[in-house]
Amino acid sequence: MDMKRVASRTLFFLAICVVVGIISKVFGQVNSLVGVAIVVIALMMLQRDLSVSPLWNTGTLILFTCMLGVGSYLALIDPFLGIFVNIAVVFTTVFLTVHDLNSPLHFPFILGYAFMLSVPVTAEELPMRILALVVGSIATVVLNVLLNRNSMKRTSHNAVVSMCKAIEEGTEKVLAGEEVSSGNLERLCSDLNSKVYDRLRDRVFASHRDSHIVDLMASLMNLGRTVFERERDPEVLSGIRSLMTDLRRHEDGETSLEDVLASIEGFLSANKGADFGIISSVRAIGSELKAISSETPGTASPAGAPAAPKLSTLFKENFRRDSVRFTFAVRMSFMFTLWVFVWQYWELENAKWLLYTTAAIVQPYVEGTWMKSGMRVAGTLVGTAIFGVIVLACGGAPGILALVLMVVSYIYTLVDPKRYDLMMGFITLTALLAASAADPAGDIVVERILYILGGVLAATLANMTILPYRLRDESVELGRRYLKVSSRQMDGLRELTETGKCQTDDTYLVMTAGAIASKMQVNDGREPDHPFGKFISSQNALTAECSLLSNSLSEAGEACRTKVGAVLGSRKDGGVPDMEGLDESEKEIVVRTANVVSMYRENRMMLADAAVDLPD
Repeated sequence: MDMKRVASRTLFFLAICVVVGIISKVFGQVNSLVGVAIVVIALMMLQRDLSVSPLWNTGTLILFTCMLGVGSYLALIDPFLGIFVNIAVVFTTVFLTVHDLNSPLHFPFILGYAFMLSVPVTAEELPMRILALVVGSIATVVLNVLLNRNSMKRTSHNAVVSMCKAIEEGTEKVLAGEEVSSGNLERLCSDLNSKVYDRLRDRVFASHRDSHIVDLMASLMNLGRTVFERERDPEVLSGIRSLMTDLRRHEDGETSLEDVLASIEGFLSANKGADFGIISSVRAIGSELKAISSETPGTASPAGAPAAPKLSTLFKENFRRDSVRFTFAVRMSFMFTLWVFVWQYWELENAKWLLYTTAAIVQPYVEGTWMKSGMRVAGTLVGTAIFGVIVLACGGAPGILALVLMVVSYIYTLVDPKRYDLMMGFITLTALLAASAADPAGDIVVERILYILGGVLAATLANMTILPYRLRDESVELGRRYLKVSSRQMDGLRELTETGKCQTDDTYLVMTAGAIASKMQVNDGREPDHPFGKFISSQNALTAECSLLSNSLSEAGEACRTKVGAVLGSRKDGGVPDMEGLDESEKEIVVRTANVVSMYRENRMMLADAAVDLPD
């Protein structure tokens, strides 16, 4: 286990406990569950780096939590008024916190809303609840910033080092006469791009460094792909291996930037006849290293990055039947509103467990519900059994139960979020321990199990019947978006040939492509030889080629740019034009452009075939 991670999570947990204690003491017992809600939000948001635009993140979090606080008050005034309030609050929350590329973030807010519904406040007590939410939101962001302030630097460092090692090892295999796949390079690049995308606020880079890191990883991937697929000259391969070793040592602080740049210049001088892709990639690596070292910390976005979209644009683009945001928001708001009405109208106190189960089990995709339902039930039964043993052992003493609750909550912060069954066990145990303090009735365990099982069944049926959305639906939609990214890249290349400038930010497109590829791979999980896996790999190659051409065209002559523009202007026909008057490097650029056009056409057909082959 990573001891640094344990230490940081321990400090974070202790700080959160202090915040909860302050909220309970200052804002009254009626707002103690607000403290619990803040804990859930803070723990779940550890996956997000809030150190990017902390003021904006603080304001957003305050707005969200206050909406939940006011909504929970209005919803309980009257059962029929609650129908409209709950639909509006839950739909808005889910719609704005679920993203098709970023990981969803709806759960802590929906669960917090359920907590606040469980302990209503009067009109006189509402201001104190709102104030408690504001204080808790500020504390969440401050603690997150302290914990994640250097997370991206660590992530990018590990990504570059891993990429260099992968190219080193692959080069060794090529020298030994073995075949090497570039799949690992694509995965490393996509993973980093996905993390950078996660740091974006409304499609804008957090810093210039993020932008250059994306370009550096893309250049390294292009280099590795060319080496693995085409280069067989032992001298060139040995030079690449040495260059990757120097870069890795630089990233580890063992050599200076000047030494790495000298190695790059030495390689370029000694290998002028090497493959075009290798020369272009090595040059790009040197340029990005210089750019990273010269950049000062800041929040400015690179030229050409898309402007932050308006809220109206977000709704316009996603308020439709084939949007995962829309379908999931409708499904969650319907189920949540139904259970609140049942609980409120018939005064079934313990029906609130249905809300907690709905928040955890209703998923964006049909496949997710089936998977998590089984793990939810298993985790619930195990957590319940452990709870029974603890109660029998301590005799239900409140002080001991409170101590056990603190220990269990701390252990939960160290649980791998990928182990959903384990997480559900801890969540169940924590909920039962907390409930036992408020209601020591002996049948609480039985009722908990019955409501959980009922909620699981209802959530599963809801996901299958209320605007069902399958992973294949999103995979096909993401494939179309990936093709649009490639089309925008080629538009940018054509713009370069016509004006010598490009308003489209290629770095942003490369990063978006990586995020799409990463999400598609997670969604589908196909082997590389499946048509869908082939589409992802081919699109990754197309994105890399477009990026390489973008760098090369800036140094090409006017005659070369004219011929490249002609090739790009006819995406249906493609073909290589007459290349009289061009030098060898310029001929390579034209040929590669023609290959890009052909790849784009082939990938369109490949996506159509893959969509047919994907099972329901």
